[in-house]
Amino acid sequence: MLLFLFAVKDVAGGSHKAVKHGRQAGHTGTSCTEAKNPIKIQITKQQLNPRANVFILVNLGCEMLYVIDQRLKAQQIAKDKSVQVIHDVTAVLLDPKFIDSLLNGSKHTNAQLLTAEHCKFMLNDIATCSVMRIDEQSMGKLWSLMTMLYKWQLFVSRHQHHLLEITFRHLDAINKLYPDAKRHMLIDFTKNTLLDFWNGSGEEAQLSIYSTNKAWLECFNTKISLLIRLGFQGMDGSFFKDVDQEYFGDYVQTIGDNMYVKSEEPHQQAGREPNRIDQLAAQLNINPSINEGEDLQPINARQFQEQFEQTFGNVLLDEGHSATGCEFVQLQPAGSSTEAHSRAGDSILNQNLIDLYSKMA
Repeated sequence: MLLFLFAVKDVAGGSHKAVKHGRQAGHTGTSCTEAKNPIKIQITKQQLNPRANVFILVNLGCEMLYVIDQRLKAQQIAKDKSVQVIHDVTAVLLDPKFIDSLLNGSKHTNAQLLTAEHCKFMLNDIATCSVMRIDEQSMGKLWSLMTMLYKWQLFVSRHQHHLLEITFRHLDAINKLYPDAKRHMLIDFTKNTLLDFWNGSGEEAQLSIYSTNKAWLECFNTKISLLIRLGFQGMDGSFFKDVDQEYFGDYVQTIGDNMYVKSEEPHQQAGREPNRIDQLAAQLNINPSINEGEDLQPINARQFQEQFEQTFGNVLLDEGHSATGCEFVQLQPAGSSTEAHSRAGDSILNQNLIDLYSKMA
């Protein structure tokens, strides 16, 4: 078995209760805390389209697979275990019964947009369907990476049809993670199913689905080291519309691709390197260049420390020049007896998940 370890106890049971409470209370169509501004959310609810559910879950699920794959490779987990994890998670995420339940459920007159709580709970279940588990803190870090990268992708998109392109790029990218014929057929089937659903929705509904995806992500504002290092995100959590770097256009043209893999490409790293000091200085309001003849001014150490902590205190960042935020997710192999027990229960667990979510409609 593989474990996501953060020394924080598992709270899956608590999440389940929260989901049940949300359904019973009739919570619909918002990912933000409703108590903050009930009037604004009431207006927003009328515009949100439940048909966005499948796109939210599939795209976030693919981003989750990117992170899991990065950690499996970084910790040199045995290939057979890595293949099993990636294949199992992909199979449950894209199971035709699960996808159909999302599609059919969203067409009902009383259909509801999934809340962030619902999505996080389901994706946590999907992530742990194989030989690993994830605790509350781990899922929190993973959730931030998933939501913020997907939010940035939609931020730089300009047309409703870009949502379908992003989704297909996500699916094509996970198809490259230990590909085999069975996964290839599953992903092709998913793409065809989503394409039929998209084309059958009509132009107005497509725009509504696209807008709902963007609105659903609005309340997330975590600072991600990968996006900051690329110059795509500011220290207030906002994104930059235009970035004066050659590689920016390449990322925008391929939104949905695996950004963790892309950022490790040598030509991408070389293109970013000269801008790092200037970017850091800009975030701290420091002028890195001193004009000739200008007197150097002493730095107030206490003031600098306070400014640094305020600016970088809650960035999803780890040590190392290539930190992406994935480093917070740690994998550890477990004993052989636990692993054997997990394999024996895999098929039952997966079927239980599929049955549960198939009844959501």
